[in-house]
Amino acid sequence: MATQVTPLTRQAVSETERLVAWVRLPAIGLLLLARTLPHPNPDPYDFYVVLSVFAAWSVGSLAWVTWRRVDPRFALAATALDVAFITALAGLSGGPYSNARLAYFLIPVTVAFRFRPAVTAVAASATVVAYVVQGAFHPAGKGNDAELFITTYAGYLAWVGAGCVLLSALLARRTEAVETLAESRSRLLADALSAEQRERKALAEGLHDHAVQNLLSALHELDEAAEATPHPALGRAETAVRDTVGELRDAIFELHPYVLDEAGLGAALRSVAERAASRGGLELRLDLQPGGAGRHDQLLFSAARELVANVVRHAGARRLEIDLVRTDEEVVLVVADDGSGLDLSRLAERLAGGHIGLASQRVRIEAAGGRMTVVSRPGAGTRAEVRLPR
Repeated sequence: MATQVTPLTRQAVSETERLVAWVRLPAIGLLLLARTLPHPNPDPYDFYVVLSVFAAWSVGSLAWVTWRRVDPRFALAATALDVAFITALAGLSGGPYSNARLAYFLIPVTVAFRFRPAVTAVAASATVVAYVVQGAFHPAGKGNDAELFITTYAGYLAWVGAGCVLLSALLARRTEAVETLAESRSRLLADALSAEQRERKALAEGLHDHAVQNLLSALHELDEAAEATPHPALGRAETAVRDTVGELRDAIFELHPYVLDEAGLGAALRSVAERAASRGGLELRLDLQPGGAGRHDQLLFSAARELVANVVRHAGARRLEIDLVRTDEEVVLVVADDGSGLDLSRLAERLAGGHIGLASQRVRIEAAGGRMTVVSRPGAGTRAEVRLPR
């Protein structure tokens, strides 16, 4: 069965390829330095041409994986090119005796961290075959003891390759264990969120169907009593009941925003933001990209509600900005303000003091395969960004 390439997979592959691209760069200098050592090929021109192309490819691949996400096909192509370039450089600088042959060890080591054991074994075997073939057909491979030299060095390559296959197998087992734990964590999170939403919904329905209705009935009775026998106390009681009904309706919305179910994430975010801006006297800017319902809408709404509440309660801000952007791979939520900012170095201290809102949201988001970043400093506002796969 083919492996599905998810946004999270692409992120992990891209990070690994960036590391490999950085590891590849020192090989350029080492190959150039090795060319200055004694070797059977006195004409360096072709070697320098191929090395220049290899250097251009190395820098280009680093730039590509730095600015774009890639999938495993890129890693396979990069490995094949590495084998081809190293083989060409070895063939142009002494064949089986070339100092460039040492670069072959780069292949199985880097592949072991990127692929499953079967692919690592194929790459290690291809490395051995490439060295043996170029060494056997190179003129230097016809000399005395050349066959023994080639066999010995191929044995070293095979030995290192076998070790890398075992390393790859170990990493694969650990990756599978981590994936199993992550999957269990995601299921537990989904169950917890579902249970929380059920309780919130039940409480909201109970308040709406009983407490609010009883207060509305009492308000109706107060109206009738005030019409029959006007009295200032009845007016004050009526005002208090109306205020309480309004507060209860706000609480019901906070508990379970029916607009999220009925009108979608964008409408729910707009409603929360407008209520918060009204309470806090904030200038509000919204840029909410429309789109259909997503599997993480509830989680995004919960994060937005927590972040907006923090702005109103703690930031002392004048302006609140909320962006919702949808791509083919992910949904991005940004909540920013121009308030007093946060000292991020004190987040652990705040967590120990019982301020768990941001920390709990981060745990939920990461368990769902997303990530949350907060950029802030005292006096310069705060920008929180949540990214979740679609």
